[in-house]
Amino acid sequence: MKLSKVTPKNSVTFRTTDSQSLQKTTYKWWLAENKDMLKNQVLTSAAYLKETQSYIYRQASMFARLYGNMSLFNFVGTNIQKLDNTTGLPSDRPTYNVIQSCVDTVVAKINQSKPNPVFLTEEGDYKERRLAKQLNNFILGEFYQTKTYEKVADIVRDACIFGTGVLKVYETEDHKVGLERKLKTELLVDPNDSMYGEPRQLFEMKLIDRDVLKAICPGYNKDIDVAVTAFPDGSGKSSETVADQVMVVEAWHLPSGKGKKDGRHVIVCSSAVLLDEPFTKEKFPFVFLHYAPRSLGFWAQGLAEQLMGSQLEINSLLFTISKAIKLVGVPRVFMEDGSKVMSSAFNNDIGTIIKYRGIKPIYEVAPCVPQELYAQLQRVIDYAYQQCGVSSLDASSKKPAGLNSGEAIRSYDDISSDRLATLNKRFISCFIDLTYAMVDKAKDIAEEQGSYQTIYPNKNGTKQIDLPEMKFIQDPFVVRAYDESALPHDPAGRMQTVTEWIQAGMVTIKEGRRLLAFPDLQQDERLDNASEERIFQTLDKMVEDGIYTPPDPFMDLQLASELTVKYYNLYAAAKLEEERCEMLRTFYSQIQTLSQQAQGAMAPPAAAGAQSGAPVPQAAPQPQPTSPLVPNTPGGP
Repeated sequence: MKLSKVTPKNSVTFRTTDSQSLQKTTYKWWLAENKDMLKNQVLTSAAYLKETQSYIYRQASMFARLYGNMSLFNFVGTNIQKLDNTTGLPSDRPTYNVIQSCVDTVVAKINQSKPNPVFLTEEGDYKERRLAKQLNNFILGEFYQTKTYEKVADIVRDACIFGTGVLKVYETEDHKVGLERKLKTELLVDPNDSMYGEPRQLFEMKLIDRDVLKAICPGYNKDIDVAVTAFPDGSGKSSETVADQVMVVEAWHLPSGKGKKDGRHVIVCSSAVLLDEPFTKEKFPFVFLHYAPRSLGFWAQGLAEQLMGSQLEINSLLFTISKAIKLVGVPRVFMEDGSKVMSSAFNNDIGTIIKYRGIKPIYEVAPCVPQELYAQLQRVIDYAYQQCGVSSLDASSKKPAGLNSGEAIRSYDDISSDRLATLNKRFISCFIDLTYAMVDKAKDIAEEQGSYQTIYPNKNGTKQIDLPEMKFIQDPFVVRAYDESALPHDPAGRMQTVTEWIQAGMVTIKEGRRLLAFPDLQQDERLDNASEERIFQTLDKMVEDGIYTPPDPFMDLQLASELTVKYYNLYAAAKLEEERCEMLRTFYSQIQTLSQQAQGAMAPPAAAGAQSGAPVPQAAPQPQPTSPLVPNTPGGP
């Protein structure tokens, strides 16, 4: 079965291998009543959009070539075309690729942060707060399993190159949530439908290996065997492949309103409908990251498109400079006509003696390139960096001369990040959208399979987390994303910020060492916080699981007493069960008993001198410990 070219006046002809044809005058495929009509309408709709939006493929291929010298299509054939056969300088291999430099710099700066989605409740009781905590652990486990941060870094680069980066949330073969990077060229939307960036229907065209498709859809082996092999474009080079792939079209149509039944999700190939089911979701199973949204339309503008003019000007200037140097900038020997000088004397030998009569031969190199040309080249390069919001120093991982103090480095980092603040907000929103989509997909899998589990990595290794029951996660939760750390990434800037926090009394020295996150301090930090972590684990088991563990003398009893009071006040107000409140009260009482026993055991026996009235010798007072982080001033922290 083949897809023919689109006929004019909003009509598409679909021809089969047996010369039958179907004239289609409507594109409401989601209302199709039988399989054949559904298959034909989906395929012809996708073919129509692909044909009318061929400019998207040309632009994406051009931007990919500008960034990495590789077109999106014709991977087998050579794509290098030379500007001049004598110089051998190819047009798509510029000496200075400012687009690649700017894109890589923006991607590196944006991906320095790792947003951490957090489920929040509004005046929720203990059960809702506990559920939010379970969902927080669950989504972190899903991020770990699906390698979310690595894949989001890929779509940030796609957004810079093509304008829009795409991640698809889907169900894997082992019934887990999966993430797949998509190129914008694999998706199709109608321009009128997506004028304001919110299309109601979306198509995905994907090439899948024939045998893999059989394994995914075991009941359609005969239909898949006769499916037509397809290629991404119609050029001759695209068919130079040994792969046996089938073009599959997946289409979604959102319901027109709450409770409406016109939402539909289908998967078709050229010979069969592989999936047909109602679609009740309010959003497509995709997460989009736009670099610079346009005033109208769905697809955004990328950094490669913004810098295309500057890159072409740089290429032209570099080509002119290179050609001028090769033609003019070579040494020449000037000899007076009639002078008796042997030409063989001009060689590369050291200490050659040259005999001459008349005027001495002169070596000269003519000025081949004016300084204005180099100045113009530098102006264009500087403008390209300014346009994307990064500097050449950021691109080369250098700091300005004289910027040595931690305060100065921190201020410079804040200033250089302000230009990318809008993109960073969209980057954080991408994680929020991913969180909603992944939890929603996990809910669907749990409803189908009965349960859903993931692995959550924590400080003590890994822990298996179950998705909460469906009846508990029907209530809406607000998800916000927080950066993994608001501290500067430069060691000097991080040290300066942590020092200020310690001096202001906002954190202790022990907490400051943890915030520094220096590798040589991690072992000490784990040992110093082992007692506190143990108390937290004991209290969490009582509150969350109802498991009581009595205190022992090896605990930090004073810290355990303070934390127990805080836990009780927090969860008693959140309607914690009475039996678990009683566990906290019992735990606190046993801590007080152990503290009194410890104080009695440490009391020194009465000295003989005290009984006779003689003064008891006192130990000499020791000076207080000092720290370069805390100023030793009266009344200081």
